[in-house]
Amino acid sequence: MRLGDTLDAASVTKNALAREAKVRPNLIYDLCEGKTKRLDLDTLNNIVNTLRAMTGNDYTLTDVLEYIPDDDKG
Repeated sequence: MRLGDTLDAASVTKNALAREAKVRPNLIYDLCEGKTKRLDLDTLNNIVNTLRAMTGNDYTLTDVLEYIPDDDKG
């Protein structure tokens, strides 16, 4: 996942994003650690839009997620 790197670059804490996006902090932590198995698209959209609103930067889905095929996960 790329969310952790994006948050670091934007100087936004995981807790601040969770609070502003009104999602569980554990969800943000799991996303940053690549531990999320399933994610609702509305929630993902909310996270990206909240990050954009908090920073004024034009973030997109690729700033939050990275696709890694199963055979590349090791």
